Amino acid sequence: MKKIWVYLMLIAICTMFLSPHSSLARVNHRDENEGKVILVIMDRIGWKDIHQAHTPNLDKLMEMGAVGLMTTNTGGSLSQSNAYLTLGTGARVTGATGSQTAFFYSHRYQGEEIENLMYQIAGVRMAEGSIANPSIAKLYRENAKRPYTVIIGALGTALRDGGVKVAVLGNCDNYKRREDDGEGKNFLVSMMMDDRGIVPMGDISHSLIAEDPYWPMGIRTDYDKMLEAFKDLDGKAQIIAMQLGDTSRAEDFRHQSMDSRIGHHKRRALEEGDRFIGKLLEHFDVHRDYMMVLTPVGPAEEIGNNNRLTPIIVAGKGIKGDWLTSGSTHREGIVTNLDVGVSILNYFEISPLQGQSGAPIYSVVNGKGRDEILTFNNKLVEIYNQRPFLIKSYVYTIIPILALAALFLLFKRKYLKWIRPMLLFIMNIPFVYLILPILHQPTLFSTAVIAATMTVLLTASMCRLFKSTIDRIMIISGITVVALILDQWLGMRLIQSSPLGYDVIAGARFYGMGNEYMGVLVGAICCAGAAINERFSKQEKLIKAFMLVIGLVVLYTMVSPNLAANVGGTIALFVAISSTALLIRGKRVRVGSLMAIGAVLVFMLTAAFLLDSIRAVDIQSHMGKTTNAIRQNGLSELLKIFYRKISMNIRLFRTTQWTRVFLTSLGVIVLLLYRPVGIFRDVFRRHEILIKGLTGATIGAIAALLFNDSGIVSAATAMIFVAPPFVLMIMDEVEKKVMDGVWQDGIRFKTSGS
Repeated sequence: MKKIWVYLMLIAICTMFLSPHSSLARVNHRDENEGKVILVIMDRIGWKDIHQAHTPNLDKLMEMGAVGLMTTNTGGSLSQSNAYLTLGTGARVTGATGSQTAFFYSHRYQGEEIENLMYQIAGVRMAEGSIANPSIAKLYRENAKRPYTVIIGALGTALRDGGVKVAVLGNCDNYKRREDDGEGKNFLVSMMMDDRGIVPMGDISHSLIAEDPYWPMGIRTDYDKMLEAFKDLDGKAQIIAMQLGDTSRAEDFRHQSMDSRIGHHKRRALEEGDRFIGKLLEHFDVHRDYMMVLTPVGPAEEIGNNNRLTPIIVAGKGIKGDWLTSGSTHREGIVTNLDVGVSILNYFEISPLQGQSGAPIYSVVNGKGRDEILTFNNKLVEIYNQRPFLIKSYVYTIIPILALAALFLLFKRKYLKWIRPMLLFIMNIPFVYLILPILHQPTLFSTAVIAATMTVLLTASMCRLFKSTIDRIMIISGITVVALILDQWLGMRLIQSSPLGYDVIAGARFYGMGNEYMGVLVGAICCAGAAINERFSKQEKLIKAFMLVIGLVVLYTMVSPNLAANVGGTIALFVAISSTALLIRGKRVRVGSLMAIGAVLVFMLTAAFLLDSIRAVDIQSHMGKTTNAIRQNGLSELLKIFYRKISMNIRLFRTTQWTRVFLTSLGVIVLLLYRPVGIFRDVFRRHEILIKGLTGATIGAIAALLFNDSGIVSAATAMIFVAPPFVLMIMDEVEKKVMDGVWQDGIRFKTSGS
């Protein structure tokens, strides 16, 4: 039987590395009768700007297509140079000095004609009419040491290999350049170029700029000439990307302009761009073509308020709905900047290159439009701005309460009655923070007051309704587990907006269960399970069956690509539950036991990865995408993932405040194991099952620390359901001995066996 399981696991693992299905093969030819992609860049604007301006043509485009919010995270700072390069690379990267430069064929740069210089740099011969970025080599070197595959110009390269002709139009220069001037602002070239730094055709010259003394810097985009250039390229290029530079120039001019004029310049630039889009719509077939209007970087004012989400509008073939989403986010209204390139390739039925992350953008029908997306944007910013204070205040509540509990146990026992509700208070906060979005408030003060009030009321109710510590521990940990699982099954509405959930603007996770609540679940399920076993020990068979069902549901929830989709969490949870079960049954956690747990875990995860990888790309979780990446790139992809996770864990261990929670929890537990002398032995005798559950939770916390990229966070939140229950049981035993008069010398106690 054992051999059969071994063979099954080997077959499953080997399947991960087989060649992907033929549907993933790259297309190398194009049907000339197919439609085109029109990509319009209106930089440095937000949904608020669009809402305040008169934009009838954008409104029309929204009615034809769908709207969304796009994340703008890069491999470094949120600059235009980094943002455009990230869009074209399909991975988070950074630009280099001069990476916005680009020149026409036959233009002289640094004393050389650009075609000769590019041959010297990249060994490529430019075709007449093409455009080159001479910083291509510097960009490769700048991003060479990243812990993931990076192909600078991946979008342009995939389009070139797929037989798709690319053209770019416009620039966001801040002055009227002469023919012999040097560097301008041609960020769009760095987005659309191939891996040699070349865009096949287009016009980025100063001829598309008109002098106008009433516009910022005395210049504006000449939309008549831009339209002529577009018409000339229509039919020659299958994708035409255009930089409408006026919004960018209006933003650059904000430091020189009066506050009252900043909005005026931005609004006028937006409305002129809208008129141009109206003319583009005359050349747009909604059933055949594909149009995307987006903002790579938002306005400075919005960024200063921590709003790094920008507008994106998509219409055309395959888009019929209200809000946009993607397989990267699985969240209505949210896409990532890495999804843009993949979506363009998907339109042409071209597979992304190695290292191109993201997933195709698609639309959903939800009856919501532009007004609702602005409200949604504002809510996400409010959550982002409130989150740091709510987390820090929680962290700096846990640490002193645990420290005071230990000190009072040793030296000031008369204060223990005050510290007991405080320990219950910190155990209740994860549940309160989970349901807090139901009463979402726009201001931090209101949110903090509501959170504190809810936690105090819940704690007071627990103390009044349940007299025994074991009942209180069981109820608190139990309702936390139930709430987390129900939320996952009912669409994750709460965790997505919870202070302990994940953050859309930061962009680390968009769906499933994040590391904070994953750790909470690991600790709470072991704590609740052990407490239930101890509390209802007389119904042993019924409780075992009940706990088996609950354990399977929780594990399925964590591993399912449609639900929590947390691989590290699955490992930690499986290890924690298995260890707790073994300990409660009177078994020791030996090397053999760990190997058996590991074998079952490998089989379960392999099955989950494989099943997810054969689903449609737009609904795959990161499990399926990882599997396909391993198939394409081999085991080196796994090594990069491990390196990235280890690097993140090391960095977070040094910087996050959760490290203090984890170390404080461990320190208090270790101290109380030995002081007061003999007390732990008596607690273990009285609450053996619960102690074993807390031990299993601690083992799970260590597994979370080792197998997650933010492991220290998960380990710390798991300890919320280990350290406080442990201290509460010690307190019970201390108070019992004091009441029984078993006091000896101020610190030491007579044990029941002495």
